[in-house]
Order: sequence, then structure tokens, then C-alpha cells
Amino acid sequence: MVDRREAHAVEREFGAEDVLAGALADSRDAFSSGAARSHGGEPELIDDLLAQLELGRPADDLAAWLTASAGPNGERRDVLGDVLGSVARRLPQTGEPWQALVSALDRLFGSGVRALGRLPFVGDALLALLLAEARQQLPEPEGTSRPAPGPAGRALASLAVSPKLSAAMSTAFGFAVAPTYDAVYQHDPPGSHVRTHVDSRDYELVFHLILEHTLPGDGSPGSALVAHLPSEPEPTRLPVGPGEAVALRGRGTIHSWEPLHEDEDRTMIAIGFASAP
Repeated sequence: MVDRREAHAVEREFGAEDVLAGALADSRDAFSSGAARSHGGEPELIDDLLAQLELGRPADDLAAWLTASAGPNGERRDVLGDVLGSVARRLPQTGEPWQALVSALDRLFGSGVRALGRLPFVGDALLALLLAEARQQLPEPEGTSRPAPGPAGRALASLAVSPKLSAAMSTAFGFAVAPTYDAVYQHDPPGSHVRTHVDSRDYELVFHLILEHTLPGDGSPGSALVAHLPSEPEPTRLPVGPGEAVALRGRGTIHSWEPLHEDEDRTMIAIGFASAP
């Protein structure tokens, strides 16, 4: 992470537009080389944004300009979401460009996170069943990188379409949601780090449930969810313990999970939802 004083110095010297342009150019290279997953159209959209920046920003509000770049086309909005998600990985987490990025994603997709705690319909028996299934479905980790997600088995697939879960998510967000039928197991091995990102198109709204979290042996609290919200000057840190759940507007909320200690690991589920039509 870039030091805040260093980031502010760079912004003062080069200007907010130049800092954003640099992150956009890095993202274009990542999409073009395959280092970032592409759905198609990202380099072209980035070229359009860079050309506008070279001509001079059309408005003083950088967030409004980014948001307006989506236009009326739903597909372009999705491409812009992918671009801004890539930029979030490459931009200093402070200053006007970062705040504009947080605000633009909120305006495009909505942001927010809600701690759900222990849900009454997710008892110990279901947690044990999900954890056993996760161990069957997840690949063996290699090193300190998060392995590929494990596909849903019968237990997770049933939970993903549960009316009780949909109702809990609707209550958390304040609007009706519908399941996307996307659900996976995720494992974070010791020393791993889920870095700053926004979620993919299939997880505009996401339900996370922690199945297991082995805490560090030094007594520290362990890795927590970190969310960047437009209404908060500092990132929101949200610890989520075993058996506890969180509802996240993952497409519009820049977020990460803190690095795990060398003797800490965690297993969770991710279930996708979308706004009900």
C-alpha cells in the first residue's frame, strides 16, 4: 500500500487527473496482457477515458465524470465496473482520485456492508455439513495464495436458493433480492491476502458465511473484512467470526480481507444475489 504522505505528494505534483490516468494506463496494460480478466471492451473504454483526460476533464467533479462515462448502455456500465475494479487495485488509497473511485462505484452499483451475525436458520448442524462439504470441494492450497474456489455441493446449493436467506439479504439491503445461483467455497491459507478489489458481475450482492477461522496463536484478533464506503473518511473494519455472516454490495464496494498470519487460516462461502426485477 502506498504511504498516505507519499500519495498526497504525488497528487500535488502531478494532479488528480494524472494520478488517475496512470492507474488507468496500468489497468489497460493488465487487460491487454491477460494479467486482468477481461470480458471484452475494457482497453477500448480505458482509451476513451484517457483521451478525455488529455483534453481536460469535462467537469470539476471527478466522480461524476467517471459515473457519466457509463452512459445509458447497460453493457458499458458493466465494462466500466470491471475497469474501475482494476483501477482500485492500482490506485493509492487516499486523495481525490481514490475518493472519486469509491464514490463512482457507489453511484453505479450502490455500496454498503451489513453484519448479519449468527442467522437463526444456520445452526451448528448446517455449519458442520457445509464445512465437511467445503473440505471435499476445495482444491489443496499451494503456498500462500488463495486456491481456486470450490464448486457448490448439495448443501451449499440448497442454502443458495433458500427463501430464508433471500429474506435476510433483502432485509439487510432494504430492497428485494433474487439468487443468482452462483455459490462457491473459498479458502484463505496461512499468510494469504485477499487484496483490494470489487466483486465480479455475478456477485453484485454477496453473502459471506465464515465456516472456520483459525486465529493467530499470538492472541491477535486475526483477519477482518475491510470496506471503503463513500460516507466514511476511513475504511470500515468488520471482524466476522466462525458461524457469522455478512451481506456486502460487492460490485459497488471496494473491499479486501486483511492479510492472514502464518498460523491463521479461514474457510468461507460466497453466494451471489442480484436486485429483484
